[in-house]
Amino acid sequence: MLEIKKNNLELSGDLKKNIIEAKSRFSGIVFFLLLGFFFIVLKISYLSLNNNKKFSNKSYPNNYLSTGPRADIVDRNGNLLATSFIKTDLAANPNFIRKENKKFVSQEIIKVLPELNYDDVYKKINSKKNFVYLKRSISPKKYTQIIKIGEPNIFTINRYVRYYPHQVNASHILGGVNIDNVGIKGIEKKFNNILQDKKFIQEKKKLHLSIDINLQKILDNHLNHRILKHSAEGGAGIILDIKKNEILAMNSLPQYNPNHIQKMNNITEFNNATLGVYELGSLFKSLTGAIALDKNLLDEETIFDARKPLIVGKYKIHDFEAKEKKLKFSECILSSSNICFALIGELLGEENIREYYQRMKLTNKPEIELPEIGNPLIPKIWRKTHIMTMSYGHGIAISPLQFINAFNSIVNEGQFRYSTLIKGKYDNDENFSHVISKNTSSRIRHLLRENVRNKEGTGDNAEIAGFSIGGKTGTAIKNKLNRYNKKENLSSFIGFFPSYNPKYLVFIMVDNPKPIKETGWYATGGAVAAPTVKEIINEMIPIIRIEPKIIEKDLSQHVNLIN
Repeated sequence: MLEIKKNNLELSGDLKKNIIEAKSRFSGIVFFLLLGFFFIVLKISYLSLNNNKKFSNKSYPNNYLSTGPRADIVDRNGNLLATSFIKTDLAANPNFIRKENKKFVSQEIIKVLPELNYDDVYKKINSKKNFVYLKRSISPKKYTQIIKIGEPNIFTINRYVRYYPHQVNASHILGGVNIDNVGIKGIEKKFNNILQDKKFIQEKKKLHLSIDINLQKILDNHLNHRILKHSAEGGAGIILDIKKNEILAMNSLPQYNPNHIQKMNNITEFNNATLGVYELGSLFKSLTGAIALDKNLLDEETIFDARKPLIVGKYKIHDFEAKEKKLKFSECILSSSNICFALIGELLGEENIREYYQRMKLTNKPEIELPEIGNPLIPKIWRKTHIMTMSYGHGIAISPLQFINAFNSIVNEGQFRYSTLIKGKYDNDENFSHVISKNTSSRIRHLLRENVRNKEGTGDNAEIAGFSIGGKTGTAIKNKLNRYNKKENLSSFIGFFPSYNPKYLVFIMVDNPKPIKETGWYATGGAVAAPTVKEIINEMIPIIRIEPKIIEKDLSQHVNLIN
């Protein structure tokens, strides 16, 4: 019995020893945990202190630059389109302003800057933030008055801002930047990294665009005037150097001012020229005609019967004005006959049209140095009606940019290359893809020249004696939510000159123009867009320095007319 008790005592002694050792270990662990916690708190305090210093007036001395510069953008002649300069903002560190001084400081600021609201200023000054903006863009004179308040924790922050000297002109090309001087639209966004590159800026390099700001203003002025005259909803225009594939001017109306980009809305922001896709109507007849000629399925003398509307299933295809006789193919272009081109589309068939649309890059998203690019809308399944209506520009929707690329290929010896906004991009590049033959290109140019020269042509309102303008009108019923509204249309014209050796192309589209007395109560492409192109070319001529030239064939026809 005594032995058992002795053993129990020995066990109790061991247990006690173990407990003591455990407590010792636990105390050690707790000590190290507390020590670690202490160092973490110390680190947080250190970072917090540094953070406060970072946002205090001591780390933001007057003239501190909060944003970096951007390289200049210039036009093809070196005219400044976008540049950067420094603006000064008024800021404060509320945490360093004494509590008893905050109301006084707010009141004094309002005396100097009465355009500000006292409650807003006091709310900022009384906040627990380390940094607040009090006023964007403050003049040196005003800041001198602010200094006299005697509060050292009110200071200035400098930032680079973008300035566009031509205001709304070329706005949809240039785009714009945000408050941090970062590109958010147009060229500014597409080339943001280059324009912000320190080496690019230090070497005083500039981004040279292909546009001519003088031609841009001509395009803007005339299209804007036409839109106002016809109470239209908007429009788009493009001037292209045919040989270089360089865009000399491009617009979308209504425009916005990139100097005040915060005032831009959904309508002014939208780029009708590159992002919007439209059923362009009769403009497509030039493409269809070129394809048919290139496939040798017809010639200029081929006869088509356009005297009666075509009935295709439940659809009726008719012309703007009924024809009293059968028409040669050349006359089909002059009168812009839907019936003729529906028949030509049927003659071509799906396989041929698909092949040439692919060559003209009409079935894929076009390429240009802008982020705002629209995808074409093409039927997934091509039925007979689709083939016939696409041949005169309905049932397929593309951007004006995509159309001028395709059109340029048929008048420029059948050579396709994407248009560019960068000067000299193709200077050392002779690579083209071939759409049609040179012979076909020559024939379609002659037919399109006749459409302007001949009084029976729909484009005769674009004629300028001595400059051999060729072109095609377009009048398309607007398609909204897959429904056609016969009371609304897109009126357009594409012209090129001189037709015997094309150098320049001018495209105009007016969205939903209203008929007026001056145009005989018509709102067609021939009545609205063609004379606008004529006005633009007339103003272009002194700038591009093209001399008038009377072509022998035109002269002989003119003589016969007089006789």
